[in-house]
Amino acid sequence: MMGNPTSVPSRPAGDSSAAIVIVPNAWCLPRHYDGLATAFRNLGSEVVVVQNPSAWDRTGDSSPKGLHDDAANARRVLQRLVDEEKDVLVVAHAYGAAVASECVKGLGKEELMATTKGGVVRMIFIAGIVPREGESVAAALGGELGIGPPEGIIGGFMYYSREVLAGFMYSGLPFEHGVRNAATTNTMQSSQSFTEGLAFAGYKGVPVTYMVTGADRMVLPGLQERFIGVIEADAGRKE
Repeated sequence: MMGNPTSVPSRPAGDSSAAIVIVPNAWCLPRHYDGLATAFRNLGSEVVVVQNPSAWDRTGDSSPKGLHDDAANARRVLQRLVDEEKDVLVVAHAYGAAVASECVKGLGKEELMATTKGGVVRMIFIAGIVPREGESVAAALGGELGIGPPEGIIGGFMYYSREVLAGFMYSGLPFEHGVRNAATTNTMQSSQSFTEGLAFAGYKGVPVTYMVTGADRMVLPGLQERFIGVIEADAGRKE
């Protein structure tokens, strides 16, 4: 785990002026994070799990969306909370770290202190994929995503079978349990989201804590360590 220092004091759990925004991984629907969201809410926090437009949703627009669409969508959520003068913690999983990095532009607590009480105080990257500014998620991964290439592409969306997702996203669970989870909380992912270059590297200004997940089969530990190096080098600080 690594983190960047910040001079902004954190507010205690249960503080009505604080909020947590969860940004999902690729191939994941918001309900994939129901357990995490419930745990945060049980601490008294306001929690919002965003729906990445790049993740196929049978109830919504079926046209492929990209990283920039995801960032714009998440930014609308953050902007509302900042306008409500909330201190916001962004928790981003894997691909979600790229979305979080782009969407926090101009919303960091430290840069907003002169104009508002709210702002993004920190980002937590859980096995985060961290492109450099201008780099795509695919380029940052360099073909090393643990699950391998998609089994197919339908209408601009990458897909894996439930069985494959169970083996890689739920490797710590019994296989049948993983298949059930994949059937209800995973979906197809827009190819475009992996090919658009990161427009803004928010991790350069907003403090980051990177959580290494040693048993992760999607973003392997070696890749995670490399992404920590990107943050440390580009942000110009290390702890």
